Amino acid sequence: MTVPPHLDAAPDSSVSLRDVLRFVRRYWPALLVAPLVGVLVTALWAAVQTPRYTSTTSAVVSIGAGENIGVALTADNLAKSKAQQYAELGDSRALAESVVQELSFSLSVEDALEATGVESTRNGALLEISAEESTAQRAQELSQAWTQALAERVQDLESSDTAPGSSIISVEILADANLPASPSWPNIPLVLALGAGTGLLIGLGYALARHLLDNRIRSSAMIEERYGLSILGTIPQVERSKKDTAGARARIFVDQQAETHNRATFRTTEAFKELRTNIDFLRPDDAPQVITVTSAHPGEGKSSIVANLAVTLAQAGRDVVLIDADLRRPVLSETLGLVGGVGVTDVMLGQATVEEVAQTVVGLPNLSFIGAGRIPPNPSEILGSDRFHDMVRGLADNALVLIDAPPLLPVTDGAILARRFDGCVLVVSAGRPTVDELDKAISNVQNIDGDILGVILNRVPARGAEAASYQYYGQTYYGREDPTPTREQ
Repeated sequence: MTVPPHLDAAPDSSVSLRDVLRFVRRYWPALLVAPLVGVLVTALWAAVQTPRYTSTTSAVVSIGAGENIGVALTADNLAKSKAQQYAELGDSRALAESVVQELSFSLSVEDALEATGVESTRNGALLEISAEESTAQRAQELSQAWTQALAERVQDLESSDTAPGSSIISVEILADANLPASPSWPNIPLVLALGAGTGLLIGLGYALARHLLDNRIRSSAMIEERYGLSILGTIPQVERSKKDTAGARARIFVDQQAETHNRATFRTTEAFKELRTNIDFLRPDDAPQVITVTSAHPGEGKSSIVANLAVTLAQAGRDVVLIDADLRRPVLSETLGLVGGVGVTDVMLGQATVEEVAQTVVGLPNLSFIGAGRIPPNPSEILGSDRFHDMVRGLADNALVLIDAPPLLPVTDGAILARRFDGCVLVVSAGRPTVDELDKAISNVQNIDGDILGVILNRVPARGAEAASYQYYGQTYYGREDPTPTREQ
């Protein structure tokens, strides 16, 4: 038994700009909503915070004028040295005790020390005093009082006992404390920026986690590289009417009578024509006469695909026989508007002949249809029987036979049909099956030496990065959409 090629396939770890753009396009809601939520949360947090105002003032350590340059340089160095000492003095408890006694509002010494800071510039004689309080007026008053108290304390310390106030060293206030116009805390722009950044990181982490955990089939390259299977056709997504539930039943999209200028119908019609061409050139030296159409899961559109493919082939003049071999959930009779309740099971039980159950599709005399008939208790045994094999091979002598088979994962019918006839075509709905599920479905066929002729991608997005990832580039080729007939002049 041959080893399936996908078991030896190594994943490609390279990341291109297209992959990044595709990632952003797929997860843009999370990448957009998460920062907005972060901004909203931080805005609400900022709204409940008690605002704090900061008032600042500055002073300079001054030394009396010198008689020459040498004295001036010495005085400058002394002022810088004193500034470092006075900055430490400004943070002392003794200074705080004197300041709180002068304030017009009540403030403890500990709170005053925590709210106020005195710093000296590096290698400079400048002192900067800042005070933070719950109102702008209190912050201004505290900053001004602290600076004034520091200047007075320096004057007391540097004065001699014999001549008070005669020191050449002093602290000169350069500017009065300012009245802050807005709170310094919380810093609204900074808080909102942090909220947006945090939200973006959370959204990005969520998107990356989803991306790494999402092992669904997201591109045609995944199928070609992992499984070595050819993409026979790419069918674009077609909007369903409100009364149709997604995956409820098959639909005919191909216009059986004439071309249409409607964009969606044009895309679908051309996609099936491309599929028809690829089917015609499938194994030219040993063309398959019986093709089984199946999928991994129910609801991936295999019945719609096989019905439209049969119509498209018949439009090209091919003699086609369409067999509904899904003996568990047949839908093709309703899809084609033909009589249900008679078909394969009646022939297998000897209650009718093939000619009696075969129906001709309206408008396509070269397309015959054989329904599933009554649902039997043993579908797998019927489809695996020699009688069913002989019936299908007899039909294949004069026509191309298309078989609508059950999905591969729930039951074994599709794999049996692929093994007994000329192989199967696997319908994969874009973004639906996971890699593990497709691995299992393909292995179900290959483990019994069945042949997979290729893959049909269904419900592929018609535009954007998702369309490109599935190699779909279908566009209309009419000058206008839905033209109205005009009378020649």
